[in-house]
Amino acid sequence: MAIVSNSIDILGVAAEPIIEEVLFQNNTLDKGLVTFEDDVKAETIFTEASASATMQQYTSGAPTSSGSLSSWDAKVTPEKVLFYQEFDPNTLRFSRYKRSMSPSAWECFSNEFERVVIGGIYSKKISLSAERNFWLGATSATKTAIAALTAGTDNDEISTQEQAMVAASLGADSQFDGLLTKILYNTSRASGSAAVGERLKVVGTTITSSNIKAEYDKVYAKIPAEVLESGEMPTIYAPYSHKQLITIFNNNVANYKDAFAINGGSYGFNGLNIVFVPFPEDVILCARKSHLFWVTDLQSDVNRMKMDKIANNREDMFLKNIMSIGAHVGNQKFNVLYVG
Repeated sequence: MAIVSNSIDILGVAAEPIIEEVLFQNNTLDKGLVTFEDDVKAETIFTEASASATMQQYTSGAPTSSGSLSSWDAKVTPEKVLFYQEFDPNTLRFSRYKRSMSPSAWECFSNEFERVVIGGIYSKKISLSAERNFWLGATSATKTAIAALTAGTDNDEISTQEQAMVAASLGADSQFDGLLTKILYNTSRASGSAAVGERLKVVGTTITSSNIKAEYDKVYAKIPAEVLESGEMPTIYAPYSHKQLITIFNNNVANYKDAFAINGGSYGFNGLNIVFVPFPEDVILCARKSHLFWVTDLQSDVNRMKMDKIANNREDMFLKNIMSIGAHVGNQKFNVLYVG
């Protein structure tokens, strides 16, 4: 689309700096909140394995095989996507941006506009869109399949709350199935057929500053004991708004003050880190970072943009960003998903 502007021809002095739109940061990429599987040009294979060992009575004769060994593969193909926009820099000739244009009628591109709007706001929007789709993406086909499931209370059934979340909050740009969708319904299982995920389901409610500790207690209680006993500790992934709710809860002197630990910009609960991502309200995920995968060809593609004239005989220009992106979740039976 063209540049939308109600520019005013500058006769005096323009105020500095330009007032930019306030945006979230892409913490998933910037802080490495999940595991990144890079260098995936077309597809990659994730392999999961499990075993059970059964003690039995010794015999000097032929023993009976007991226990199990199992392994299965899941193929993940990241989706190749693009962002594309056309604009006419001549539109900027009557705005504040003319100050940074080089002399000559041939020159009508503004370095200031490139730095602030294209390299700043627009680039951040691309990064945030990639993050949002990673967590919330859902194709129309998958949304239809989840809506058609019969809701139930068992762990291998979808809950009515999860179905409502998918219908209302998942989809984003609908190019691929994001992580929350993969947790709820996917083919990454031994059978290879699509079904409700093995995630540990917690049916929640509307979370407020008054009940937030009680709801986080439900998530913590659902974590398998062996996950907390050794190795990498799980991370609690929560909506941005929970940062405010936690602060309000802690400010109430009647509440248990050590329930939520706040140290500078870090938040924690019962020894687990809390990180804030673009989740719908009343949704919490507790999982090891090593169980959650952002699959891509190259991480830095999200920040790489091409800008050029549309054609040699034209002065209007285009912006293009190309990337590949996909989501995968492993060891699902150890991941807790709370949906209110």
